[in-house]
Amino acid sequence: MIRPSLVLLAGAGLALVLAATPIQAQIVEVSDKRFEITPYAGYQWGGSLDTDLGGVAPDGSLHLKDSFAWGVIMSFLAYDNGAVELTYHRQDTDIEFRTRGAAPTPLGGFAMNYLQVGGRQQFGNGALKPFASISLGIALLDPGQDGLETSMRFSWSFGGGAQYMFASGRVGLRTDLKMWLTPVPSGEYQTWCDFYGCFVSEGTSWVNQGQVSGGLVFAF
Repeated sequence: MIRPSLVLLAGAGLALVLAATPIQAQIVEVSDKRFEITPYAGYQWGGSLDTDLGGVAPDGSLHLKDSFAWGVIMSFLAYDNGAVELTYHRQDTDIEFRTRGAAPTPLGGFAMNYLQVGGRQQFGNGALKPFASISLGIALLDPGQDGLETSMRFSWSFGGGAQYMFASGRVGLRTDLKMWLTPVPSGEYQTWCDFYGCFVSEGTSWVNQGQVSGGLVFAF
């Protein structure tokens, strides 16, 4: 004879299994998405370099004008709440020469290109997740003028933002606030001598730029 208590216990267990099945399926569906592509657009500011033109013109600085910027991020969800990311970022702008007591002198178009690999660490388990990011790679400084060559420099970035994924887990929104840092030759030289001889070294300046942007996330 089957006891009523066993029937109730079996029924309760079956109900829990049936209720948990959609939740488990949803978790598997979301966790199966290992890649993200995020095209984005935003605003970029900053980027100046002190110069010494060796008597050709007064000492001053080169400035990149604030302007629109765009790019794309490819993300591989490699671990819990973290991702490895490959980023291409571009800013098309103008460059000008500034010196004390004189109006800025336009020098033409200029493009900053960044190609970097790095990581993103998200926090929390909700649909909206803040994150921190860091990356390393190269910066291509392109004068965009005949007779001037593109310069390739090491660069890196750090920043943060937030990402929101809709209920399907397939589409979301992302916003970034980031700082780009690129060391370049300063044009100033130092000399010193020791037991082994005399040497000359060129100093280093930093081209630092800020970025705020938003993009659409496609997960698959």
